[in-house]
Amino acid sequence: MKRLHVILLAVLSAMLFSCKPVQPVDPSALGLGSGVFVLNEGVYQFSNASLTFYDPAADTAANNLFYKANNIPIGDVAQSLAMSEGMLYIVVNNSNYIYKVNANTLVCDTSKTCKLDGFLSPREMHIVAPNKAYVSDLIGKGLWIVNPQDMSHCGFVETGKTTEKIVQVGNELYVSNWSNYYLPSMEKNTVQVVDINNDVKVAEITVGKEPNTMAVDMNRHVWVLCEGATWQDDGEKPTMWEIDPMLKTAQCRYTFNDIVDPETGEVISFAASNMKADPTGHYFYVIVSHVDEDGESSDSEVRRFDVDTQQFSETFRISSEGDTFYNMAVDPMTGEIYVSRIGNSVADGFVHRYTADGVLLSSFEAGIFPSAMLFK
Repeated sequence: MKRLHVILLAVLSAMLFSCKPVQPVDPSALGLGSGVFVLNEGVYQFSNASLTFYDPAADTAANNLFYKANNIPIGDVAQSLAMSEGMLYIVVNNSNYIYKVNANTLVCDTSKTCKLDGFLSPREMHIVAPNKAYVSDLIGKGLWIVNPQDMSHCGFVETGKTTEKIVQVGNELYVSNWSNYYLPSMEKNTVQVVDINNDVKVAEITVGKEPNTMAVDMNRHVWVLCEGATWQDDGEKPTMWEIDPMLKTAQCRYTFNDIVDPETGEVISFAASNMKADPTGHYFYVIVSHVDEDGESSDSEVRRFDVDTQQFSETFRISSEGDTFYNMAVDPMTGEIYVSRIGNSVADGFVHRYTADGVLLSSFEAGIFPSAMLFK
């Protein structure tokens, strides 16, 4: 699980891309209209997570906004973002809490409860109603139920396994079991299905090892990207699975098999770390990296998968130019692709913005380990 900060303090190069630099901006004058939030994880146990906001129309970015708005740090390993009714929710994994701030001003209203703790290791927040949301957990075997309005705990859905990513189809949540780091005897190759009307698990679907991200296609089928176990001798390769929500069954649709470099004869293995759908659901964008003999990944690229043909395009490639991409998001309105790239463990990273066809539009500096992104 190369993205788990407990075991990831990688040092990577901070090579700059050749593109128009973003002009600096006074955060107080930014005016958080339409744009994208970038949550910077920070370094594990350093409590240096931060929040960036980028305005694509003005091509301006502002960093460390949470601290500037509240005069307090976000905490240790900022994990994910959610938004509802004009409020932004920041899930902080290792600090074990969720912050609630105004999505326009980023201010915590301290006259009310604006921080909810009581989790074991929160990861993702999925809001289904103004007064109801689910929170996945890296340690707890299930989903927390919380009320975003008054920031309170309401219950817990037992799934029998740890939980990570969440997508919704109708009245059901599909929840990936990505990690068994704290429960090593538990298999980590399933997706749990939870009925949100009754708050019970209704199905468990077997997929590949380490299902890390999920997306929904134009047919309302759930696709699951699985990391596999490439660090093991003869380990399982990364795979993509399609789940039929009606049948509650999954089929492997693509395997990232090794290839042989025709020039050097070297065997090249692959890691697949992130998947996002385009606004139509006809395509998925996937971050794919080369894996060396020591199991380390580098030389990333974003590739485009066609749901109809179930194949990757041979002509669409966004290259990291020998570096490593970290996370990705797709603007649900424009289809533009945002890809983050990290520096070393103490340097700020960058986010690169591309058209839906992979043409670089701009780049901007973010914080340390820029990861989760949310469009406003």
